Amino acid sequence: MGKSKAELTLDDAERLWLAGEAQRAAEAFRRARLQAHEEGDHSCEGQALLQLGDLEAETGMHSHARETYAEARAVLSAAGDGRGQAGALVRLGALAWREGHEAEARQFYQSAGEMFDAACDKSGQAHVAKRLGHLERDLGRHDRALDHYTSALTLYRQAHDTLGQANGLRAVAALQRRLGHADLARQSFSEAVELYREAGDALGEAAALRGVGHVATDMGDLDGAKEALNASRHLYAAIGALRTEAETLVEYARLIAPTQSAPARRHLIHAATLFRRLGDETKAAEVEALI
Repeated sequence: MGKSKAELTLDDAERLWLAGEAQRAAEAFRRARLQAHEEGDHSCEGQALLQLGDLEAETGMHSHARETYAEARAVLSAAGDGRGQAGALVRLGALAWREGHEAEARQFYQSAGEMFDAACDKSGQAHVAKRLGHLERDLGRHDRALDHYTSALTLYRQAHDTLGQANGLRAVAALQRRLGHADLARQSFSEAVELYREAGDALGEAAALRGVGHVATDMGDLDGAKEALNASRHLYAAIGALRTEAETLVEYARLIAPTQSAPARRHLIHAATLFRRLGDETKAAEVEALI
């Protein structure tokens, strides 16, 4: 059975968001929501609202995101979708934490965890544990953060959630790198790459490869860093993630510049062009200054 009109519009919205066209993506998410409502697909309607809220949160429109998440929660509640409601609560918790409201964030996470537990959803419980890990990490409580990440990985494995495991490993790797444990971080990022590949998540694979490149640079393994960043930027280009493609191009160009000045210059010119396409003149000018 083919996808519905709303689902196809949702796919378009995701592609636009990935390409950095936030305004058009937001319009497409709203259109998908209306189409799903007309089709009576409450799950798709709720998903469109959740993703619209994610976009609004990412672009700094916190009050709009809060209202959108609350609306999504109401739609999912009416549909009897407990997992979806819990997902909305997790997002509200993340938004509260982004605004510095620790107690409120913990309350949202606790409520979400209870709903996931009631639904016997180990992946959902793992997601809450991972979010709590982020919170503790941001507070500088690295031991507590690692405990939460470890719990999340255990739950993802119990749920046979390959993508969840990959996301959890990326969080662990980033923390290990922050703590100066380069060997462990590289191993975790590398394991995440394989899991993302197994799950068919090219965006996650590109991000994990970029992580490998960063850690390899920290370790002085420039050949390994070049290989990872080159693979990462090709993946970003293939899926149309313009901003991260541009950022990775700059990192790759800086690494190869001492021995390959002409290719490095071409990559920087391309990166500046991508930033300009995204409307980021400041970043484009910064890159052009490196040429």
